[in-house]
Amino acid sequence: MTGSELLIWLIPLALAIAMLAVLSLEHLVLLTLFFTPLSIQLSYITGRAGFDFSVPTEPVLALLLVIALFKLIVTHEFNIRLLKHPVTILISLYLLWTLVTSVTSTIPGVSFKALAYRLWFIAGFYLVSAQLFSHESFRRNYIIAYSAGLAVVVIFFLARTGSAGLFNQQYAHSACYPFYKDHTSFGASIAFLISPLTVMLFRKGRGLTARIFLSALILLFLAGFIFSYSRAAWVSLIAALFLSVILWLRMPARFLAATAAVLIAALILSAGWIWQQMDSTTEDSSADLAQHLRSSSNISTDQSNLERINRWKCALRMFEERPLFGWGPGTYQFKYGPFQKAEDRTAISTDFGDAGNSHSEYLGALSESGVPGALLYILIAVFSVVTGIRVWYREKRSAKGYFALAVVTGLVTYVVHGIMNSFLDTDKIAALWWGFIAMVTAMDLDHQKIIPEKKRDRSVYLHGED
Repeated sequence: MTGSELLIWLIPLALAIAMLAVLSLEHLVLLTLFFTPLSIQLSYITGRAGFDFSVPTEPVLALLLVIALFKLIVTHEFNIRLLKHPVTILISLYLLWTLVTSVTSTIPGVSFKALAYRLWFIAGFYLVSAQLFSHESFRRNYIIAYSAGLAVVVIFFLARTGSAGLFNQQYAHSACYPFYKDHTSFGASIAFLISPLTVMLFRKGRGLTARIFLSALILLFLAGFIFSYSRAAWVSLIAALFLSVILWLRMPARFLAATAAVLIAALILSAGWIWQQMDSTTEDSSADLAQHLRSSSNISTDQSNLERINRWKCALRMFEERPLFGWGPGTYQFKYGPFQKAEDRTAISTDFGDAGNSHSEYLGALSESGVPGALLYILIAVFSVVTGIRVWYREKRSAKGYFALAVVTGLVTYVVHGIMNSFLDTDKIAALWWGFIAMVTAMDLDHQKIIPEKKRDRSVYLHGED
């Protein structure tokens, strides 16, 4: 398809989107979410590389960024409590540091592009969505809209893997292309959604039709999750479910914090022993699900794991050279090549070091944006999870409380997954990560709104209306 032909097709779509933005911002966000799992790279359509982005979602998100800036600067429509929330402040500092490190970047063009997509991801999936999440129904609709689009991809994926054999692990790695680049981000998306969909299924008052629809979605997603053979997604979901069970027991918050501190200290102190055990593991990835999961700890022969460690070491060496500002957002894949050492290279390493990112959100941030960038990302993750836990403890075993717990579980899947992979530069994961953070923030603001109203009611009772 030529550029002029593509433009002709896009004009009516652009006009329709502009009309929807004027009529209903809520429906525009939901429509964007539906198309997010179905979006594909422009280069796949045109057959050309160069300036690439996801269509149709990223142009719409750029429009949402403009709308958000207009509402923020001109009409002042955003809730001031949302703008002053600690999570929002941390996200603002994160974007500000992205701007600073884009200026100091070794490849400014790449970094400013990274800044652009971070801005429109956060504007659409966090800022605008958090404002809309003041309506409880929009929280559920957000998850349903994304899930509906993802269901189409899962059916496409299962149909392709079914034709090649569901236990054909190698084919499964790319069966979700062109919608997802590989099976890891595909599995990560599903891991986000399983817990919220399950809680929505068992919500009291749910009609029969809705229960059948949600049950079908969950079963479909479980099938896609299993046959994606994404070890990182499986490990992250298991870890998140383990945490959710602990939270479900509702232990005292201080005891929970002390337990977490002890576990972290134990992991740090036993890191050497854990590494030795992993180094002695020889299980390779396999169609046998149990063996495939065990292979996630194999760092002696598994080429995928060894290459991941190679990337991590490169990120650390890059950080050592530029510890404060890093090499610039989005630059890792262009700069890590010279930092590979012969003893770390694998059969799937490239001579030019141009085969993707650092395979870690944390180390990627450290190498690209220095200590401040990595610290801000970690603080966003920690404050978001803690905010969600606070909502769960406050709401107790109510429908809202269980929903908050499910959203926290979804967030934790990517907190863990982010150790092993990096997908926040894609709309697929950004929609869920920033959207789930917006949900827990909005639910936290619900309580802050109720307290002043209660105080006012008491004042009126004692002193009467003015």
